[in-house]
Amino acid sequence: MSSKLVLCAVAMLTIFSIGKVAAQQKELKKLRVNVFRIDAASAAARAQGFFAAEGLALEVTEAANSTEQMRGLIQGKFEIASGGFDNLLAWSGREGAEIVAIAQVSDTAIFRVIVRPEIKTWADLKGKKLAVDAVDTAFALVLRRILLVRGLDLNRGDYELVARGTTVLRFESMLKGETYAGILNSQLELRGVDAGMWCIGDSAEVLPDYSNSILAVNREWAQRNRDTLVGYLRGWLKGLNWASDPANREAAAKAKNDPAANFHRLVIERFRRIGSPPTRNLGWGSEFFLTHVFGRGKRA
Repeated sequence: MSSKLVLCAVAMLTIFSIGKVAAQQKELKKLRVNVFRIDAASAAARAQGFFAAEGLALEVTEAANSTEQMRGLIQGKFEIASGGFDNLLAWSGREGAEIVAIAQVSDTAIFRVIVRPEIKTWADLKGKKLAVDAVDTAFALVLRRILLVRGLDLNRGDYELVARGTTVLRFESMLKGETYAGILNSQLELRGVDAGMWCIGDSAEVLPDYSNSILAVNREWAQRNRDTLVGYLRGWLKGLNWASDPANREAAAKAKNDPAANFHRLVIERFRRIGSPPTRNLGWGSEFFLTHVFGRGKRA
């Protein structure tokens, strides 16, 4: 009889514990984030529980293209978007919503223009179709600027931009011969080299200080959810500090099935030119947010 009582007690404690954990999980506020590729800070903050400590549970979805991402932010399909700064410039004010940047994920970037094997010079791109995410946002604006310096003008009809969406879809379009050039990431560039593609040039000379990825929100949502966004920024900054700490290199490398696998390499690469991110003043996120979203305090 005593053994049955013990088993009963254990079962009751187990049920209570499960119920308690479930209740704690339900208390976390869901925050929907749309990304092209999750950044090191966000992945670290999720894995290390920094967002959970702020009472937040991130639901991360992958962006199909810039247009859908910006429109989704405007329509409230998600609360935060990670993407190119030029998307914000192109979409803020469209369709009755103001999109604002709340943080810069990485500093500056160099965009490499990859072309098919038959393209030998810039002039060979005249009359050709070029793959972009969306024709009026993202890397399309960068590509247009690079080509303009090389004597090719879209407004003059020297070439055609074809919206293909994500980098993978742009690469596949080039591989099939549907398009002849595009801006690709390093991984797909390597695959392209195997197929005979090559880098004809980049943005370094044309746009040396071009801002790369940012975190953006709909200002109206931000003003209604001030505490949530400040908590998100605190968690994000803690994740950034964790990811940039050399002591966490081994822990990051072990996360083979998590986007955090390349934490250390990505962060060190991104901050090599601008120094370390803030490590002590985690209130910086709140200060930045209040200044640039609510218009309070001194402008940076």
